[in-house]
Amino acid sequence: MTDWDQFAEGLAQHLATLPTGAVVKIIESDESAEVPRYAQFLQSDTKLFAEVVGDDWLDSDKGAGEAGARLLAEAGWHQPDDAHSGNWWFDSAWPIDSAAYQRLATMVVTGLRDAFRVTDLTDFYYEAWNGNAGNRKLDLPLLGIPPLD
Repeated sequence: MTDWDQFAEGLAQHLATLPTGAVVKIIESDESAEVPRYAQFLQSDTKLFAEVVGDDWLDSDKGAGEAGARLLAEAGWHQPDDAHSGNWWFDSAWPIDSAAYQRLATMVVTGLRDAFRVTDLTDFYYEAWNGNAGNRKLDLPLLGIPPLD
């Protein structure tokens, strides 16, 4: 089992080394949910894009609600909108420094753990690939969660 600090540190380290074209999804393994809680990232040649799922996609008991929305906004996430498919979002010009990667990883932890009330990462997995390299899978062992089988 991964603790949140280890996850945040590993996420920041992996984000800092993503190649252009990389897509990373961190997804809850909740077969009962139509849409699980998740965070996702896209590394372009000029920006790093990040999103966490918006409440409109989630079962009511899994959403952030008003209190969680305040936490997300205070952490630095932008309000969901149509341009971001109703998800909370953040983007940054790239390249960015290591402190910015750490801040983004902390934002993800705040979103999943605090706003969406995920108690631990046991039920999460990741998918990662490089769209600019034939969708070659990326290995992200520092996250401390398994890849999709």
